[in-house]
Amino acid sequence: MTSSISPASASQDDGAPSDNTPAGSRKAGRLSTVSRMYDIRGDGELDEAELAMRHMDTSGRGYLTNEKVYQLMQDHVQTQRKLFQFKRIIIGLAVLVVILALSNLGTSFAAAILSKDTVTKTEETSDGEEFGADLIDKKTKEKVGTQTANDSIEVNRATSLCIEEDSELNCATDSYLSVPESVVKSMFYKCLTGRTVNVARTFSSGHVKSINICSSSTNVEFNEFDRSTLENYGESIHFDPMDGDYKVSGDGLLQQEQEVCDVDEDCLVNLACYKNQTSIIGCQDICRRKRWAPHRVEACVVSCDHSTCLQEAIDE
Repeated sequence: MTSSISPASASQDDGAPSDNTPAGSRKAGRLSTVSRMYDIRGDGELDEAELAMRHMDTSGRGYLTNEKVYQLMQDHVQTQRKLFQFKRIIIGLAVLVVILALSNLGTSFAAAILSKDTVTKTEETSDGEEFGADLIDKKTKEKVGTQTANDSIEVNRATSLCIEEDSELNCATDSYLSVPESVVKSMFYKCLTGRTVNVARTFSSGHVKSINICSSSTNVEFNEFDRSTLENYGESIHFDPMDGDYKVSGDGLLQQEQEVCDVDEDCLVNLACYKNQTSIIGCQDICRRKRWAPHRVEACVVSCDHSTCLQEAIDE
């Protein structure tokens, strides 16, 4: 026995509207039987959420299985976790912005208060020359401590062509390390206030040597018209006033054996300054083996050609 369904009845089963359907129920007639089961609001249309539920019902049951609901809940939980993480990040950034704003505000207030409570004071020599500057508290008249980077002064080798001896000028050359007078006064002021000062010496070969001459524990003896002394770690460095500059001397500035030099006066006692060709050739051979840096070979070879402090040769 066979049965047949007319096109009109099939259309009604799928929810299609008929000619006799009132105008107010035409929208509901557009939904199929399964789709009408997901029309929660009953307005004859599936909104975005209802349509998503309908699409998940791939079997056409008219309801969602536990597996589908579990998948929905998993997605929901993951979304909530991400939202919570974003909230924490936003709160952290907001706190950071507040801290930075308060820090800038505090710095501004501190600068304003410090500018009102302090004044700059400079020292003055007997000839009226000013050197050094410190912040002084207006109320206590005490110096405000500040932290600065290490200071460095440059010493150069100078020559005095004429020296007066017994009312006569002896014009034999006298070589010595020299520092300008203004630099020395500023340096001693820094040493007296506990700052760290280094002496830098640049040799004719291009080598630079830096020596620490004073720190917070240095014994400082400054005399504007006579010898001044810095004693640091058991080594003394002397500053003798000359004509417009200061002569610098002391074992702490002298070069030891195998160290670079320009003249004999750069070396310790019993050492002489001269070129040792054997050492120079050996140094240059090492430079030429730097095949991984060919652009540095020439500069390295040139830097090897310099004098060093060595033991004086004894004639037998």
